[in-house]
Amino acid sequence: MTISPWRGTASPVLIYLPRGPHLPGGNGLDSTILAQLLAQKLPCHVVQINYRLGPSHTYPAPVHDVLKGYDWIKEHLLPKRSIARVGRSETVGKVAVCGELIGGGLAAMLALTECRVGQPGIVAAALSSPVVDWVDLEHVSSKAADTDDTIASLPDLRSKLFRKPEHYFDPFASPMLFLRSAGYTIPPAPPDVPANDMDYLISLNRQDLEMVAKPSLEEEAAPLKRTATRYPTPALGLRLPAFYLQAGRKSPLLYGQAEEFTRRLRQAHVRQAGQVDFGRKVLTEDEIDEMNESDKQEIAQREMEARERVQLDVSQDSGLWDDSVAGTARIAKMGHWLRKALQ
Repeated sequence: MTISPWRGTASPVLIYLPRGPHLPGGNGLDSTILAQLLAQKLPCHVVQINYRLGPSHTYPAPVHDVLKGYDWIKEHLLPKRSIARVGRSETVGKVAVCGELIGGGLAAMLALTECRVGQPGIVAAALSSPVVDWVDLEHVSSKAADTDDTIASLPDLRSKLFRKPEHYFDPFASPMLFLRSAGYTIPPAPPDVPANDMDYLISLNRQDLEMVAKPSLEEEAAPLKRTATRYPTPALGLRLPAFYLQAGRKSPLLYGQAEEFTRRLRQAHVRQAGQVDFGRKVLTEDEIDEMNESDKQEIAQREMEARERVQLDVSQDSGLWDDSVAGTARIAKMGHWLRKALQ
């Protein structure tokens, strides 16, 4: 964990989660340099959580590291209340989170789960091309992979970062699954899944030396229908934070994930906002047409507020935070948005 402390009296904290193992698509800034840039632009503490992730530290290790780091931040960096009361949080203050690629997926997980009403938690999340659905790689076509280096590298990366399929079906690893069903059944784990880290490393080395035949798309199971879920349910006591996503069309897979994640987050905001409960599912246009004018106005108002609370900024290049002119401009826009969100 790396901390860039704020010398003023402000109490907010920004958590920065690095992009993780390298994915093609941009000249990424060193994570420490990016954290320092954010510390210069924002009047708050900036904490970089250096989560573990690699062949010897597979999922859910990075999830555990991020959650443990978040608990430490709440305990040590947020100010304590002057008067303690039973049933009330001892700390106050705002926390934001930002991340890119794999770090963006972890940031999305943290934002969706650590936003409890009446307690200090995540109030804003800035994500750049986040990997929010590792299951989604099941239907990547070979043609798409040939035209995008990022798409081609993700399935291989997944095989190294997840020991069992059930681990990438976990919403904490694929936060898109908080908002909808996976669309696939969990495939069985290989019969020779290693029992410990050393055996796992040995098996990876063996795979590098072997030619493994992979099934064609025709041999793979057909996808199931994806259905929206009602998250968060009222019983969880969560209030969704504001989101700002950036993505580039140069990587169709990551852009597609960002676009769908934005859309489903807006649907979740519409369901959660206001006093009228329109049920668990996302309303169709025909169902909205059958409503009375008062309910139609309520829905329209919620949708407008949801678009403000969940923003998507699309570019024609990679969309990443890198050292290009466009990349540094994106970092500046992200910092400006975070500054407003933390006020």
